[in-house]
Amino acid sequence: MFGPSSTLAQAPELPDASVDADVEGPSLEWDPAWGTFSTADWVVTGTAMVTTLTATIAGPLPSHRRGGILFDEAARDSLRLGTEVARRNVRDVSDVLLTLLASYPFAIDALVVAGWHHNSPEVAREMALLNLETLAVMTAIQSLTKVLVSRERPYGRECGGELNPQDRACTRGDRYASFFSGHSAVTFTAAGLICSHHMNLDLYGDSTASAAVCATGLVLAGTTAVLRVVGDQHYASDIIIGSAVGALVGFGVPWLLRYRHGSDRNDEQASRSDGPTIHIVPAGLGVGAVGTF
Repeated sequence: MFGPSSTLAQAPELPDASVDADVEGPSLEWDPAWGTFSTADWVVTGTAMVTTLTATIAGPLPSHRRGGILFDEAARDSLRLGTEVARRNVRDVSDVLLTLLASYPFAIDALVVAGWHHNSPEVAREMALLNLETLAVMTAIQSLTKVLVSRERPYGRECGGELNPQDRACTRGDRYASFFSGHSAVTFTAAGLICSHHMNLDLYGDSTASAAVCATGLVLAGTTAVLRVVGDQHYASDIIIGSAVGALVGFGVPWLLRYRHGSDRNDEQASRSDGPTIHIVPAGLGVGAVGTF
């Protein structure tokens, strides 16, 4: 029999079920110091798109440049496949790689990883808009350049020989859009965007995975560029310049417009992280790597 001073055992207090948001750590956040997509960004993007459209409609100049320079002919002889069927198949592969790389920063990193996995719509939106602006700038530069240079693609010399002169490849204006390679430029721009985002945002929660996806993007971009020579669509000089300009824009535009701001916070985070860190920065017509170990 229990006396007045007796007490019943207290049931253990259950944890608050509502406190589960911090189990997976802080959500992905957009650094306010980076700024957000503004009216000026819309003007740049819109102007770039209009430039691309205008250049595409205008077509190449009537005076065309033909033939390779420096090592172009030697590279063509070494890399070009022997049959037109094989070359067309390689061009198709390069088209697939272009589509995959150009869509990855939007569909995977922005929409799936930032927007869905991290539930960070602001980060997803800012990433997607920055991707759009960067690719628009790159496309405008390439479109305007190919119109002004009006260089014949290497296969053009085969029109009337191996190729039927009435073949669509021989009659369309795109025959004179060799310099510089759009596939090379766009894929390296996309790879630069992938690397830039992963260097500044903890998208995968694993620095090794981020480094791997960055490296994979660069390798696939390089593969795409080489396939354009193998498929006789471009000279080696076309893909070298296209790759360099694409990498410069892909790394440079995100850094210039966003990621160069708020560096104090990023450096502080990097100093607390374990293991080596590698930063890729614009350098001349290409990129450079700066590492801390």
